[in-house]
Amino acid sequence: MNRIHFEVNPETNYVYHMLSVMKCGYDNAYGAKYRSLYKAEELAVFHKHSALITVKGGEHCGFLHGVMVGQPALGEMSAKDYYQELVDIGLMIKGGNIPEGVNESLIPYTDVILSLSEIMVRHYDQYMEEIWPWERGRIVEYAAVMEKLFQESRFTEKAEEMVGKLGSPCFTATLVSSVEGGAEGINISWEKDVFGIERSPEAEQHFVAHEYIIYLLFEALKDEDAFRSLETWPFTEGLAEYYLKRILGCSCFGGKMQEHCRIYESIPGAETMPPAALYRRAMYGR
Repeated sequence: MNRIHFEVNPETNYVYHMLSVMKCGYDNAYGAKYRSLYKAEELAVFHKHSALITVKGGEHCGFLHGVMVGQPALGEMSAKDYYQELVDIGLMIKGGNIPEGVNESLIPYTDVILSLSEIMVRHYDQYMEEIWPWERGRIVEYAAVMEKLFQESRFTEKAEEMVGKLGSPCFTATLVSSVEGGAEGINISWEKDVFGIERSPEAEQHFVAHEYIIYLLFEALKDEDAFRSLETWPFTEGLAEYYLKRILGCSCFGGKMQEHCRIYESIPGAETMPPAALYRRAMYGR
């Protein structure tokens, strides 16, 4: 049974729509298509604080990414309501009243959170009424193709036989239409990643499959130091590529990932070793 669920969520799409049109981590045809709907001063606000809310795999994670992008992108509540709550909290803080439970590390960024959130609230209704109906149709069609590909390939069954069990009932690939050319495969929870829809279904299958293996490795390497710092990132990504090549016969990424993938391939007896032992051998030579 396929353990990958392809989700079409309007709240997630709104968050990444706004990042794209604001050229915040993304600069593509999608953003250009809708950018005229927004004021230059709004784009300037996002551009000024881009580093705080963007991510780049293995290199950078903005301090405000979780509160401004990751949490609302989960789609567990209306993004408009979520950002309005941030506005309300920000105004209370500026008035000298800090609500109970507020993360104190975020207080110095109150003005930034407030200004970005106000823009997110302002444009929500227009997106849902005029843009989302069209984008939803494209995403739903793409999701159906991907569901069929994974169902027919039995990929998740083969991956779990080789790497280990998934630590949750399913892995959710949340599809958005606005992130071409920028960061994707962004984990917004321990079982949910964000992916674009602009690549071919076959290329998308390889990308999603790679990330699925990463989630299997969360469990398989839970007693190791993997995923605890950026320094281990090339080794965990390389291990995912190693298993991807064994299962699908091809790779997803090049560059450093392939360099580290070859390290795993060069280990004698690698095919019979469990993931944790392979990781330790590649990382520490033991």
